Amino acid sequence: MAHELKFPPHINFLCVEGVLGVGKTSLCDLLGRDLGARLVREDVEGNPFLPNFYSDRRSLAFQTQIWFLLSRHRQLTEAVAQQDLFHTVTVSDYMFDKDYIFASLNLQDDELALYNTVAHTLETSVPRPDLVVYLQASTETLLRRIDKRGRPYEDGMDEGYINSLNEAYNHYFHHYTASPLLIINTNELDFVDDVRDFREIIEQIVNARPGVNIYNPLSHKDKMAVYEQAEN
Repeated sequence: MAHELKFPPHINFLCVEGVLGVGKTSLCDLLGRDLGARLVREDVEGNPFLPNFYSDRRSLAFQTQIWFLLSRHRQLTEAVAQQDLFHTVTVSDYMFDKDYIFASLNLQDDELALYNTVAHTLETSVPRPDLVVYLQASTETLLRRIDKRGRPYEDGMDEGYINSLNEAYNHYFHHYTASPLLIINTNELDFVDDVRDFREIIEQIVNARPGVNIYNPLSHKDKMAVYEQAEN
């Protein structure tokens, strides 16, 4: 389904962020399909340390983190070069800075110091997004969505870890000022299966202003009442 809405001219690079399971990649795929964006998807499956990370976080945290750091740097710097060539809007299902959230949560002090040295060196060549969309959800919602997508290595995901990660994300974006930011509460949204919810998100992206933008949609029940009233 094509939308008449388009990315505004000042958006050339958009990042969608949020805790695993919130729907980042699904939203990016829809933006690519309906608004013609070029996609950069995080190479989650390619990380050889990740399948065992969730069962042995302490032993594998540093390897997992460094692999992601280098992979994300390569992907995003290549995306900039291609964007200069083809002049298309690029949408990524992660931002380079997100790595600091995971590193701070999972690494020991000596590992974090080494990680930060490498990350600070790399970040100077990574583009700054024109808009960051932070998809927010409760830990309960995240666990339900993780279970629904059924990735084997996420089976039996530790609720405490997801809750800590969720809190770390909320804290990070509460203080984020590097780019315009759109925070969307997705607890009441089903943008994958309900085109009306997806259209709400597009409108929020198109109309986002500099600084922090916050969108708390109506509950499902209230939205149904609005839709029924409109149809009548």
